[in-house]
Amino acid sequence: MTGTMLTEEQRLALLLRQIKWAEEKTAFYRSAFERAGVSAASVSSFVDAARLPFWDHAEEEGADAPFFMLTLPLSGLLRMSVLHDEAGLGSIHCYTQGDVARQVQTTVDMLTACGVNRASTVLLAGDIADSRTLDLQYALDALGAAVLPCGGGAETAAQLLRAAVPDTIITWEHELPALEKYLEDIAVHRLITVGGRIAPQTVSRALAERMGARHAHIFTLAQMGALIGVACTAGAGLHLEERLFYAEVIDEAGHSSRADGACGQLVLSTLAAEAMPVLRYRTGLQVRLARARCGCGSVQLLITEG
Repeated sequence: MTGTMLTEEQRLALLLRQIKWAEEKTAFYRSAFERAGVSAASVSSFVDAARLPFWDHAEEEGADAPFFMLTLPLSGLLRMSVLHDEAGLGSIHCYTQGDVARQVQTTVDMLTACGVNRASTVLLAGDIADSRTLDLQYALDALGAAVLPCGGGAETAAQLLRAAVPDTIITWEHELPALEKYLEDIAVHRLITVGGRIAPQTVSRALAERMGARHAHIFTLAQMGALIGVACTAGAGLHLEERLFYAEVIDEAGHSSRADGACGQLVLSTLAAEAMPVLRYRTGLQVRLARARCGCGSVQLLITEG
C-alpha cells in the first residue's frame, strides 16, 4: 500500500489523542471509563490502553439511539449513513469532513494497491447509501477511473454491462451471487470484493478463478465505519490501514497482545475518527498478527485468519 507510514510514536500519539477526544466529548466513554476505573490521563502507552473497557453498543432508545457516541453537534457533520453488518442489521454512523477526506485518501491507496488506475473502467456494485460505497466512488473519481455505479441490484448491473464492458468489478461479497451469471461471460481483468472477513469467501475466489480475473479483497466492518484493510498482493493475508486503525488481539482470558506472531480475537480501535470514535471493538474474528516486512514489500501490519 502507498501513503505515509506512521512510526510507533506517531501511532501511539494518535491513539492517546483519540482516547482523550472520546472521553472529553462523549458521556458514553466517560461513563465506561469511570466504571472501569481508568481515564485518558492514566493512559500513556499501548500497554496502558489495554486497560480500557471493551466497546459495546448502548441500548437503542428511540431517535437518540444513533447519537450516543457522537462527539459533535449535527451542524459539525458532513455525512450520516446507515451501515449494515454481516447479519443485515443496520446502524447509523456519522462523519465529519475530515473523516471523509481521510477515508477517501486511504481508499485511493487501497485501490491503487489492487491495480486500479485512471485507465480502468469499473463497475461498482453496492448500496450507494452506505458511506463505504461512497468512499469507493470518490476514490475512483480521484484516481480518474471511469465508474459505472450500480446500486440497483443485478438487473441494473446487467443493463450497465450491456452498455459498457468494465475491466474491473468492485462488489460487496453478499451482492456477488446475484451478479455471478452476468459476469461469467465477460472478460474482466480484476475482481475486488468487499466483506466482513479477513480473507474472501470461497465463492468469491472460485468466481475469480473461473473468470481468469485477478482477485483482491477489502476488509470492512460496519461497526468501524470505514474500509479497514486490503489483501496483500503476495497473498499472505490482509494489510491493516494503520493510519486509521489500531489492532490488538486478546486471548480467552482477555489478555491483550500486539506482538509479532500474537494470536487471538481481533480487537480494533479507530485512530482518527472525529465524529464517532470506536475504542476496543471485539470483532469475533480469530487472527494472527505479523509485523515483519511482508513479501509484497509492505511494512503495514499483516493480519491472517487463524
